[in-house]
Amino acid sequence: MARIKIDYGIDLGTTNSAIARMENGESVIKQTKNLMDTLPSCVYFSKNKKGERALRIGMKAKDSVYSDAITALSKNEPPKECGYLEFKREMGSDKKYSNENMPKESYSPEELSAEVLKELKSLINDETVNSVVITVPAMFTAIQKDATMKAARIAGFKQCELLQEPIAACMAYGLSSEKKDGKWLVFDFGGGTFDAALVKVEDGILTVFDTEGDNYLGGKNLDEAVVNKILMPSLKEDYALSSYETTEWKKKALMDALKGPAEELRIALSFADNADYSTYDRNLNLGQDDNGEDIDLEITITKDQLIDAIGEQYQKAVNICKNLLERNGLTGKDLSSLILVGGPTYSPIIRDMLKEEVTQNVDTSINPMTAVARGAALYASTIDANINEAE
Repeated sequence: MARIKIDYGIDLGTTNSAIARMENGESVIKQTKNLMDTLPSCVYFSKNKKGERALRIGMKAKDSVYSDAITALSKNEPPKECGYLEFKREMGSDKKYSNENMPKESYSPEELSAEVLKELKSLINDETVNSVVITVPAMFTAIQKDATMKAARIAGFKQCELLQEPIAACMAYGLSSEKKDGKWLVFDFGGGTFDAALVKVEDGILTVFDTEGDNYLGGKNLDEAVVNKILMPSLKEDYALSSYETTEWKKKALMDALKGPAEELRIALSFADNADYSTYDRNLNLGQDDNGEDIDLEITITKDQLIDAIGEQYQKAVNICKNLLERNGLTGKDLSSLILVGGPTYSPIIRDMLKEEVTQNVDTSINPMTAVARGAALYASTIDANINEAE
């Protein structure tokens, strides 16, 4: 039977994306083919020895980008750029991406985004999806919104409605009787960007009335801080790495290779006071140092070390929130709730900072990784589907 309402919501994120569907009145995340709630917003173009081209989307694409960095280090030669991340930042621009493995000369940010949307669409195998709500940052311009609509059309959606990400997040967190009216602060710390939005709730109507953010502050910056302040200094104590500091591709390849360990350590320290990492255990080849010695990382770090490394990045986000409140004549006491969006907000480090410096009313009741997609589906359940889903 054709759906009367749109019912599908997509969070098209800078680093991770997700799709949710209304099922029996509930917003349900549809898992990826490897049973994850989110899909890395990554596209990778490959070509085998026979010249056959293939497209990888999501985790396979992200793993391939990571593997390229490892392979470059092990072979001591510059890697080829075949995979792309964070192209959402370029939506609406004339940026072009090209490599020899592509089936055509180049791809635009909208075309790469469309590939992510197609992959999300493919996760639904019990009905055809023609209508969808896609979320966009509150600060997106008209040109960027048009680019998102174009990506949706390329992906094959016949009907697309856009929804601001802070509104979607608020809908996911719910408007209970206690939260019917008031002011909410949406703290959206994603993989690649940070956005703070003030949302007014009056009689159940949500309105974004001010925003602030940083397009170059996110989980990747936390990982870079761990690499630069903890992992690289540790390696430099044991290995001769002068060429890695003076040769740009070697520096970047080693940085990229160490981001995986950095992310793993950072996540582990969200739940423990110390964590360790060993390349021996993972058979990870980081290449050789300037003396021809194999580079191996074996390290244990504490939560205090992590705080020293990434605290500055989190503080930038907290300061943005404080400035946003100040210019609107508000304090943390005026907030009904501060809601969390994005994987890095799982960390007790940032949660404690927000409680100490912004407001005690920090809501941790919803999975911050999937809140936007779930909220988008809830919103989609209120909009008529103009396209027959059975067509």
